[in-house]
Amino acid sequence: MDSQQIKKELMRRGFDFSMIAEVLGKSPSLVSKVASRKARSQAVAVALAKAIEREIEEVFPDIEAYHHKPITPEQRKQKQRELVALLKG
Repeated sequence: MDSQQIKKELMRRGFDFSMIAEVLGKSPSLVSKVASRKARSQAVAVALAKAIEREIEEVFPDIEAYHHKPITPEQRKQKQRELVALLKG
């Protein structure tokens, strides 16, 4: 979906970019930029997809990075430990 399609679908459901931004604690500009592919934020992309009740792959089929679940903070720490071990070895 392009930015205008996302915006139209949000409006149909009574939402807009500024509402998404406020709920996420992000700027409306970031939400708009994510929708138009001028910035990347998995959290914003997921929120947009959820708000229009679509799968992330349908809303952002062109951004492979969004198609995978984000890692948890604990998984990130584990990966960092692995990287430290690799780089020291």
